[in-house]
Amino acid sequence: MADIYETSSIISEIYGSHRSFFCFYAMGYVDSYAEAEDIVHSVFEKVLSGNIALKDPDALRSYLLAAVRNSCLNHITHQKVHGKYASHILSENEHYEDKGYINSRIEAEILWEVFSKIEQLPDGCRQIFKLSYLEDMSNQEIADRLGISVNTVKSQKARSRELLKESLKDLFTIAAIIFGL
Repeated sequence: MADIYETSSIISEIYGSHRSFFCFYAMGYVDSYAEAEDIVHSVFEKVLSGNIALKDPDALRSYLLAAVRNSCLNHITHQKVHGKYASHILSENEHYEDKGYINSRIEAEILWEVFSKIEQLPDGCRQIFKLSYLEDMSNQEIADRLGISVNTVKSQKARSRELLKESLKDLFTIAAIIFGL
């Protein structure tokens, strides 16, 4: 029983720190961020209520990626059955089948590393980076929300980009080789 509690703690930690990553991964399959959030939340609820005893974070991450992917595909199928977005989903589904599971998995692993590095940014940089690049807020909106100057927002964004650029330089080299960039 202790293994299940330990796994639940790891799952909760992964959800808290990488929820955005899983949502963007799900966005590769569904049409909106809101749908992706619902799917990811649902997957984590199911996993937490189940009896999974995976201690290895890498194995757990792989399991969660597969669970999110399968839930997305089930969601697409459900939408097709109801005919709500039949033509759009059929064309999107063909696109993802052509892309292949291996390519989507490589993309997911690269995104995982990027989001992990984002989570390692200093608090101010991380918060401003997420508001700017993940929530698409303007510098002024961020400054207003956080009660700081626009120049502080700009400098923190620049600092976060430099920190990410340095910490991800090897990853981009590998991605360029894999994808022939």
